Amino acid sequence: MGTQRIAGLFLALTLIIGGILFLRSKVAQTNTLRVCTWSNYFPEESLQKFTEETGIRVELTYISSNEELFAKLKAGATGFDIIQPSDYITRRLIALSMLAPLDHRLLTHLNHLDPYYRKLSYDPGLKFSVPFTFGTTGIAVNTAKVKVPDDELSWDFLLESQDPTRTSLLDDMREVFAAVLFWKGLSPNTRQIASLEEAKAQIAEAKNKVLMFTSEPKALLLRGELTIAHSFSVDAIQASRENPKIQYYLPKEGGIIWTDNFAIPATSTRPEEAHRFINFFLDPENNQKVILENWLATPNKTSRDLLPEEIRNNPNLYPSKERLENLHFLEELGEALPRISRMWTELKS
Repeated sequence: MGTQRIAGLFLALTLIIGGILFLRSKVAQTNTLRVCTWSNYFPEESLQKFTEETGIRVELTYISSNEELFAKLKAGATGFDIIQPSDYITRRLIALSMLAPLDHRLLTHLNHLDPYYRKLSYDPGLKFSVPFTFGTTGIAVNTAKVKVPDDELSWDFLLESQDPTRTSLLDDMREVFAAVLFWKGLSPNTRQIASLEEAKAQIAEAKNKVLMFTSEPKALLLRGELTIAHSFSVDAIQASRENPKIQYYLPKEGGIIWTDNFAIPATSTRPEEAHRFINFFLDPENNQKVILENWLATPNKTSRDLLPEEIRNNPNLYPSKERLENLHFLEELGEALPRISRMWTELKS
């Protein structure tokens, strides 16, 4: 009888503990904000501070391209509360009604944004998105290993590399086509099929002369496995901080300028908490910690004005007005998009 009582008490205790753990698990899930982002954006310290102030945990999922993000959402991924699409994909998501409208009353730090970034063509008035960071796309070079010309670099420095076995192209359809189109003196947003076919042929030729396609060349540059890399400015500048011989160049023919934005998917079940997350990183103090940690370029004017002079005057982070005139945002390609997508699939196969 005593043994049965002990067994019964043990069973009851097990059920109680199990119930408590289950409830804690459900609470943890309820208080978790799921963010789909790029690598090297949010320092752990900043995320911990957000959790301490709000009680909301943050779970990160990483993407390597806008096309990957779009494919996830198009396939029905509904677990994200915040996403970080770049400019041209933001435009497409808005057109497809895949983003929730933002409530500016909950974004009390929105006034810190530079006015230029409040009226970008893909979302004027920031009805569905808020720029978090911006940058450019160019060429990272290990100048200790590769000689660079005295004058400005051309895109042929990448596409006709002098060190092909240690050269990479971005694993990004639009960026690779843009590089070739710039080189040919054409718009990176051309919809002319003949021009795109010509670019495809040039990419096929370049593909046989480079080591790989990768959108994360930083570690490879630092290990010496790459000496020339098609690169986003943020990755090149982060690599340069660890090895000053790695330099970033914007080719003379022109380059891409981009923004990565905060947006809330229409399927999010936690829009209020998502607004709190966005507003937290619009706060100049919190924004500056991220910028200084990762050497990102910020559209937050208040935050930028507080940066050390050598950072806010770095032309690779903040291009001059003259340089900006030679930079282009990627735009939607309309009916040409399926064609270029097929070309890219054929190139990568």
